[in-house]
Formats: sequence, structure tokens, C-alpha cells
Amino acid sequence: MNTSHVLILAGCLVAGGANASCGAAFCSSSNDWLALTQDVTAGWRVWAQAEYLNQNQLRDGTKAISPQQITAHHAEVKTINRNALLGLDYGFAPAWSASLILPYSNRDHFHIHNHHGTPIPETWQFDNVGDMRMKLRYQPAQRAAGGLSWNLQGGLKLPTGRIDVRNADGDEAERSVQPGTGTTDLLLGGGLAGAPLSMPGNLFANLTLQAPLYEKDGYRPGWRIGAQAGWLMPLNGKLDLILQGNVLHVARDRGAQAEPDDSGRIEVAAVPGLAYAWSRRLTVYGQLELPVYQRVNGVQLTHDYAASFGVSLLLN
Repeated sequence: MNTSHVLILAGCLVAGGANASCGAAFCSSSNDWLALTQDVTAGWRVWAQAEYLNQNQLRDGTKAISPQQITAHHAEVKTINRNALLGLDYGFAPAWSASLILPYSNRDHFHIHNHHGTPIPETWQFDNVGDMRMKLRYQPAQRAAGGLSWNLQGGLKLPTGRIDVRNADGDEAERSVQPGTGTTDLLLGGGLAGAPLSMPGNLFANLTLQAPLYEKDGYRPGWRIGAQAGWLMPLNGKLDLILQGNVLHVARDRGAQAEPDDSGRIEVAAVPGLAYAWSRRLTVYGQLELPVYQRVNGVQLTHDYAASFGVSLLLN
């Protein structure tokens, strides 16, 4: 498959991240590395992606526990995330492109409030737009020896998502569960790709940073740094196999409305995937994220897998 027909700049696009104790919008496996395997294409590209993650496993450090073992003010039970992402990418110069990504989140959250020893179930369900992202990518068209390419990315996550969603009883959800963080975050990244020793496909490595610039209404989400490395391997003329390993480190949330003792984590995941060039303009793809190591601060909800599926359409 000609990977110039693939553009998946989804990555960690939804506000928050799976670092929160209540399981805020999760950070799916980063796909920014696919931009390394292609040159900047003049004109427009549009893509859409659906994501699913069920956070139903409580974890204390690295150990799985049950809600019955929790004696705190409230015990988390489950958060189901169904996210949709819409992206536009525009190549406006030989080495420059700009992208706009808008997330939409459908979330079910359930926890038990321990009120003077009496367990009270509390639930939230909402559908809301999340925090929009704007990014610039610089990637020189001229490649180094061995077909080595590199790029740099930078941009902002904007506070377009709500931070005051309430349930049917009028109770406001924890800030870590809200569709937005309320903050503007700095986004930075860069990586390398190439095929040493004339091996098929491309090896790649990518590093990304997301850093909130301030606190909003008593809440500042933790900064996060992610690293990805792997192999994009052709299977036949139209189908590519994607083998990827991800490492994610998320710092603790801060502020009066945060839960610093129960936020922040380290995760290592294996991420296999497939990308299929349906036509010259249309590509479909899917990925499965399988955590192999999870260590959380305090007690948090974690997941066994995350799945994503999407399409990318070249308009010019």
C-alpha cells in the first residue's frame, strides 16, 4: 500500500486522558507516527475515527482490586467511553501542513457514593463535544540517505469542551470525567522514520508532549509525555500491518477540584493494527491497544483493551 494515502493524526485527541481516577476520556494509541511515512500532500484531506474503551478494572498501583475493597468517600465502578473524531488536514506549502481535530464523546460513568456507611449508586451519561486541537507539521520533502524522514509538530488544545456536566439528580461530575479540561494545552512532537538495510516497510519512532498552560476553576490536568516505536510492514499491494509499542507517562492532576492522590499513571502497551487502501483516495484502518503494564497513583479505573477504526479521504 502507498502510505502517502494514509493520514491518521488522531492520537490523544480527547480532553483529559485515561489517567484520571474516574476514567476520563481515554488516550488511544497515538497515530501521529504515520505522518512520518509520507510527504506533505498539497490540498485537503478529511478523516473520521471511532474509538471504544471500557474502564471497568480498579487498580491500586499495579494490582487489580474490587470496589468492595474501597473504603473511601466514593468507589469507582465503571466508565465506558465511545468517542468520535473528525479531522481536517491541509497542505499549504511543500513542507508544511495544518490540521484541525474535533472530538465528540459519549460517556457512561458509574460510581458508588459512601454516605455515612450507606452505599448510594450515582451515574452520569452525556454526549458532548470535547476539546478541539490545532496543529502545524513541518516535514522536509527531501529525505536523507536510506529514505530517512523526520518531522516536527506543534499546536494547542483549546478549552472547547464543557466542564460543568451534571446528571439527572443535578450532581456535577468530577472534573476528570468532564468532556473538557477547561485549559489550553501546549502540544509538541517529533519523530523519525526510515527503512535501514533495505528492509520492507518503515521503522518509526515518535515522541509527544502535552502540557497544560494554566489552572482553570481549581483544576489543572497532569502533563503527559508519550513515546511510540514500531514497524509499518507491507503485506500485499493494498494492505499494511502496523506493529507498535507505546509508553505513556501522565503526571498527577493539580488544584482544589483535582484528585492528585488518585491521578497520574505509567502505561506500556502493544498496538497491532491494519491499514487498507480501498482506492487511491480512500483508506480504512483499525488498531487494537493491549496494555502489558499499568501502574497508577492511588486507586484508578483501568482497561484491558482499547479499539479504534477510521477512514481517511484525500479530496484533491
